[in-house]
Amino acid sequence: MFRKIKKALPLALIAAGLMSFCGCSDAAMGSDSLLRPPRATGDKAAIQDIISAEAGGSYNLKYPQKGENRSAITFRNEDTDNEYVLALYSTENDTKLNVSVIVYDKKQWKCLGTYANNASGVDRVMFYDINGDKKEEILIGWTSYNSSQKSLTAYLMDTDEVYEMGIDQTYDELIVTDITDDMSEDIILLSLSTQDTPSVATLLQYSDRDKRPVGKNSLELNSDVIAFSNILVGDVAVNTEAGKNTSASARAENSTAPAEQQESQAGVESSVPQTSQTSGQSSGPQASQTVSESSEPQTSQTSTEGSEHRTSQPSGESSVQEQTSVSSEPDISDESEPDEQSITEESSKSDGTKVVIRGNQSRKGIILDCRRSDNTYCTQMIYYDSLNDELYNPLDKTGSSGIYTNPTLRTEAVFSRDINDDGVIEVPVVSQMNASVDEAGANVCNLTSWSNYDAGENKMNVVMNTVINIKDGYYFRMPDRWVGSVTTRSDPETREMSFYLWNSKTASIGDKLLTIYRFNEQQWKDNNHAGLIQLEINSENSKAVYAGQLFLTNAQDELNITEKELKGLVFAV
Repeated sequence: MFRKIKKALPLALIAAGLMSFCGCSDAAMGSDSLLRPPRATGDKAAIQDIISAEAGGSYNLKYPQKGENRSAITFRNEDTDNEYVLALYSTENDTKLNVSVIVYDKKQWKCLGTYANNASGVDRVMFYDINGDKKEEILIGWTSYNSSQKSLTAYLMDTDEVYEMGIDQTYDELIVTDITDDMSEDIILLSLSTQDTPSVATLLQYSDRDKRPVGKNSLELNSDVIAFSNILVGDVAVNTEAGKNTSASARAENSTAPAEQQESQAGVESSVPQTSQTSGQSSGPQASQTVSESSEPQTSQTSTEGSEHRTSQPSGESSVQEQTSVSSEPDISDESEPDEQSITEESSKSDGTKVVIRGNQSRKGIILDCRRSDNTYCTQMIYYDSLNDELYNPLDKTGSSGIYTNPTLRTEAVFSRDINDDGVIEVPVVSQMNASVDEAGANVCNLTSWSNYDAGENKMNVVMNTVINIKDGYYFRMPDRWVGSVTTRSDPETREMSFYLWNSKTASIGDKLLTIYRFNEQQWKDNNHAGLIQLEINSENSKAVYAGQLFLTNAQDELNITEKELKGLVFAV
């Protein structure tokens, strides 16, 4: 659907039709709607008059429910030749919602176009360049009384006209980013499963032929997903093969270049620890876990329900003590994704869209931390495979036997983040730590291995291992030398978390190495602090006090840690 919206009413008619309006006093306009002082000619009054004329009388402003732009009246491109105002409102005589685009032209405000939509509310308002013309288009998501899914409309502004571009697909969540790396923004619609349809991510791109955003391709997500708990956009994968190819090419073509200009790219060498899930078995920092071997996640004492929706990438604490791994990484798929070459190529599709192929050392994409119907969690990764012209999810697999596998299946509400500030989003892979045959499993903690995906090698690389105490709001970064040799227990009553040697021969816990305590203010005042090391944790619960106690062992001296090392291993969640 692509049609022209009616042109502006003559200024004489606006001037003649000035009327009072209901619910639109200066207070109703809101300080968040008008962010700059009005011109001497009276911007606010002029805009109100135009809206009143377009509405045919009184009107009520409508405010977006989500997103960065929450104003019913929003100024764009202020103090430039392209300044305009977007107004959202309803009238008393009509149930439809109205969008008016009001521009400042030749020292006066005028309405460039108005559009009415059969919606009950406004989900969000966004401004992005979706057609590559270096000018922003208007995207508005709409809510409906009789459906949980939202609809989307795009508006393109020309010199003296506004064009409405209807979009056929609906969505539960919406992301706009340049996932295809073609220098214009792409629209990704996320839809949860229904009785008739699976959960799907759909990529929309502006088509020169259709003159609107059209569905380019889609990717089916896990059908058990019932909610998106956390959404992040950024670099979601590394590509060491592309880096190696680029380095080799650079060395061949620039063999006489100064040494500082000849950079080599090294792949991440870390490990996915394989911890014992069966009593009486021992484990070390092995990396044999594959998607086909993944099973339903183990229950953890520290599990809690998390429903926070994040739309920006949080930063993690800096890495403390980088160490060399002794293990290899697992292959997470039976079928390897084709390696991208270190080239840049542009081609056109039959529908007029352009595809840019670049061999990058990182992949921009989307991370979805999802809640499943059985109240467990999994992570879905989406990026654009330019060679095959498709959306790709390397984490989710269903084998020929019909068995679903995903290495991120977990019971804990632990969400993806850039845990080590390397610019790539890591996903949590959770496994239960070692436990003896006769030990109650309730207090056995989980090990969370923060991993990123290597697209060139088609495997997961661990960048950090942590033990998370969700209830008390902190996590402990496991030293690499502890992985497989130390196990952890928590006591929710005393608010203690203790770390013990793990005896692989007898499949039992050994000497205690460390206990971390959480006190309230009064408990800390009453404690004599003997042997305790106070830990500085920037927790949201500022009244809580955290402390650690070290216990030296002679059984394995190399596993002892110092007070200085301890202080660099505990962080707020």
